[in-house]
Amino acid sequence: MNKTVLIVLNVITGLFVMISSVLGYVFSGIGEGSTNDFSILIWLFIWVIGLFLQFKLKTRVIGLIITFIPVVYFDTTSRK
Repeated sequence: MNKTVLIVLNVITGLFVMISSVLGYVFSGIGEGSTNDFSILIWLFIWVIGLFLQFKLKTRVIGLIITFIPVVYFDTTSRK
């Protein structure tokens, strides 16, 4: 894969995951008597792990797959 395309793809997926994670965290504490759900920030952490795995040539493919797991999760949960 072209290096420029990979960087652009990572920036776009990273922004999507970061914004979705922050909004999910903020809105999870709105209900009466509820507290913010820290577990939703784990998706941002998973995306970061996938990003770092892409830096090595041997783990680039698995890193790309791991990067898309939070994107697919937030995309499917936003359609409900």
